Amino acid sequence: MGSSVVVGIASTKFIGVMVLAFAPSTLFRLYYFRMYLFIILLGVFNGIFFMPNLLALIGPAVDEKAMVEKDKDFKSMI
Repeated sequence: MGSSVVVGIASTKFIGVMVLAFAPSTLFRLYYFRMYLFIILLGVFNGIFFMPNLLALIGPAVDEKAMVEKDKDFKSMI
């Protein structure tokens, strides 16, 4: 679950923002680079840490019957 978030961020947003880090203009480096980098890091924190924990607390209960069925199916394949 977390790997898709990291790969999506690394392959699109992070590489694009790194171009701004090497911009010759101080305006781009100071304002745009820092702002976009902070937004990306906030999104990573939200997608990897905050939302999974929040959904684990307020999400639906685990269906134990379905979990037992999956476990039986998995053990039968081995």
